Amino acid sequence: MEKKNLFALGALVALLGLAFYAMRTPEKGERIGEKPRAIAEIKAANIATLDISQPGGGDKITLTKKGEKWQVTAPYDKPADQNAAKSAVEALEKIKWGDITTQQKDRHADLEVSDEKAVHVVAKDASGAVIADLFLGKSAGSSTMVRIAGKDEVWQASDLFTSTFKRDGKSWRDHVIFDQKADEAQKVTLSSGGSKVVLERQPAAGGDKDKAPGIFDAKWKLAEGTITTLKPGVELDHALVNRIAQGVATLRAGEFLDAGKPEELGLAAGAPGQIEVQVAFKDGKSVGIRIGSIKGEDYHVQALDAPQIFTVKKWSMESIAHVPADLGDKSLVSLKADQIDSVTVAQGTDVLVVRAADKTWKADKLADADEGKLKSIAESFDGLNGSGFVAAGAPELASLAKPRATVTIARRGGPKAGAPVVLRIGDARGDDVAVAKGGAPVGEALWLKKMQLDRFLKKPADVAKDKK
Repeated sequence: MEKKNLFALGALVALLGLAFYAMRTPEKGERIGEKPRAIAEIKAANIATLDISQPGGGDKITLTKKGEKWQVTAPYDKPADQNAAKSAVEALEKIKWGDITTQQKDRHADLEVSDEKAVHVVAKDASGAVIADLFLGKSAGSSTMVRIAGKDEVWQASDLFTSTFKRDGKSWRDHVIFDQKADEAQKVTLSSGGSKVVLERQPAAGGDKDKAPGIFDAKWKLAEGTITTLKPGVELDHALVNRIAQGVATLRAGEFLDAGKPEELGLAAGAPGQIEVQVAFKDGKSVGIRIGSIKGEDYHVQALDAPQIFTVKKWSMESIAHVPADLGDKSLVSLKADQIDSVTVAQGTDVLVVRAADKTWKADKLADADEGKLKSIAESFDGLNGSGFVAAGAPELASLAKPRATVTIARRGGPKAGAPVVLRIGDARGDDVAVAKGGAPVGEALWLKKMQLDRFLKKPADVAKDKK
């Protein structure tokens, strides 16, 4: 009995030993040790030049390390987007090589690693020696297909994404125009149409500059010039000045117009409608821009100390492109519905007359007018403010001489209540429309948003009852 137990124990030990050996032994075909690499390990610090060509003969750019900064050296010589360049060289360092997907050349196009479909990346060291010459293709799961120049093998590579390199040429360029700390802004200067104002930041409570509030809580005072719209009872628009300082301090370009001509883009010194904005900071540095014409959704802009012309999107420039008058009162009309006797909207041959009638509203010669729509027109003039004044010389001002529409608002109480308010509606610039009061000079025209204008700029057909 004792021998049987010993035999059983021995058999068990043998089985355990076999199981351990089987677990430690690789299956047939499994690689032992470190997997082979398609190319030698790359160190980002050793990369001095990157040549990147887009598929199908698209954009080709060269990035060159100069000191600690990257520069786009072909097809032009301009500072590079430092984050993009850094991401590119670090991506090459982090490559993890997997298995070979194919060695068949006729599969290169399908895997997007052929000469025509791949993103071609060539990395060189400071001596010009090639460190890596790669054709980056499509993604498959967590891997990217990669072919080494001159070879047919297509490798699977992880921690590498073609999208890091698949960018049009202009996107590799540094789009930072200014990179200042907006909280340290101390002075803002606005110039346009011969008018100039200088605003200085007021010290923090107690005079401690080191404890000054952030830019969006800053207060300003007029140090030079005159703001005609700062009438009694109207406070300087501190929030607008703060947005101007913030916008200039962190300005970014959209597109670069290397062949742009200042005289064709409203950027020649003193051009009609032009605006100049300068911001000075606590360290004594001052930066500024010249704002020219607008095309579609893009402003043409130029730094005051550089010839380069670039564009900035309208939505971004709306916080910056302001004339001195914008710092004061921008009200157009302020009449409540119960102060209005009638509203006449004339657009060519279409004339709509809306009149107060007891506790409702009626339209002349329109029996089927919707009273709710008429009331909405009358309520549109309570605190109607513009977003800013039209800069002197702006082309839209000419349209106000022969406006495309005229709106006349008669007050209740007859002549004793005051003269009617007349609004002249001019041309649009994007979502903004030039509007001026009837008796005001063209130079006092305001920009009114289309959505504000659409509330009352109606034709007779627009106020008819909806058909069921």
